[in-house]
Amino acid sequence: MYDPHHTTDPVSDTAIANDKPVPTGNRAKSKERNRLKILESAAALFRERGFEAATLRDIARAAGLSTGALFANFADKNEIFLTVLESENNRVIRAMREAHDETLDLVARLHKQLMRGYEATQHNARIVLSAFVMKWSQGQSPVNEVGQMSDLIRFVLLDTLKSAQTRKEVPQSVNIECAAEVLEDLCLANLRRAYQASDESGAFDMDRLAKHLTSQIALVVSGLKAA
Repeated sequence: MYDPHHTTDPVSDTAIANDKPVPTGNRAKSKERNRLKILESAAALFRERGFEAATLRDIARAAGLSTGALFANFADKNEIFLTVLESENNRVIRAMREAHDETLDLVARLHKQLMRGYEATQHNARIVLSAFVMKWSQGQSPVNEVGQMSDLIRFVLLDTLKSAQTRKEVPQSVNIECAAEVLEDLCLANLRRAYQASDESGAFDMDRLAKHLTSQIALVVSGLKAA
């Protein structure tokens, strides 16, 4: 179940592009430093204002760079946002996978995974939700990363349900793919509601979220066992 004393790794804007090796050579190193500055500044502005309100000029100014330096690294704001969102995807999914604990019953296991995901994304929730708004209303390029996050959440939950079937915690005959979709939808709906109710710092009411999530997961698991 939710452990309020557990702490996930703090959000690190400087880690956004750390998966990429730093090129050799002074010019290449300088360009990589500029790229990191841009991503750090963009993440902070997207988090504070959302995608639409954060302008390229604002991002460049916050990074201490010219707009020319910005365009030397990224084609447009969509590409910057896509890179920030990709990092967020990786961080949230990693937290959920690492939270898988087979010593817990199925409800508690799913609960722990989803709560770790919420912990990992709560201060960047506006970035994720901005991307969903773009998907629903504009069809812009970052929707691919939005779809990927949604799919990967479902895949993590589906893996947990497959394991539960193997352990005979739920019947072999039930449609766990459908259950994973239901849990995926619950996850994202809860994220939206938690963000709307968050405080000025963007922090969620984790105790309330944890209690509500327990009831939701218990209903899904009860349905699987009764099917």
